[in-house]
Amino acid sequence: MDITHKLTIKADATTIYKAVATEKGIQGWWSKNSSVGETEGAKSLLKFVKEGTPIDMGFVTLALQHNQKVVWECHSMPNPAWIGTQIITEIHETAEGCDVVFSHAGFDLKWKGQDPFEQTKGTWQHFTQSLVSYCETGSGQPW
Repeated sequence: MDITHKLTIKADATTIYKAVATEKGIQGWWSKNSSVGETEGAKSLLKFVKEGTPIDMGFVTLALQHNQKVVWECHSMPNPAWIGTQIITEIHETAEGCDVVFSHAGFDLKWKGQDPFEQTKGTWQHFTQSLVSYCETGSGQPW
């Protein structure tokens, strides 16, 4: 089970790639407090505070295809539905900018209709729009 957003972003592939593959980029649209490994096999830690509770999210970078694709896998997160899932960003340049397919993939079917999955869908609605804003204007809405 996947969550997929098809985005049109008025920015070049390098800008979008840096937004999803680098610490500075991730801090601009997703997590202000993050440590991002920028090579394949590197680990990343994103920290949030939700309703006064600290949330740490751990990822490993599985693939980096310059200006084309980034794949992260979640290995630690309080939301159990995320463990083992992948966040995949695919970038395709067009005459007007880029078409981007942003997916959070590999959820177990047992999470269908359950809060851990449904909340994730709503959260990605916010963050994918933050990604678009960050790439197009330099200003996102990270937490």
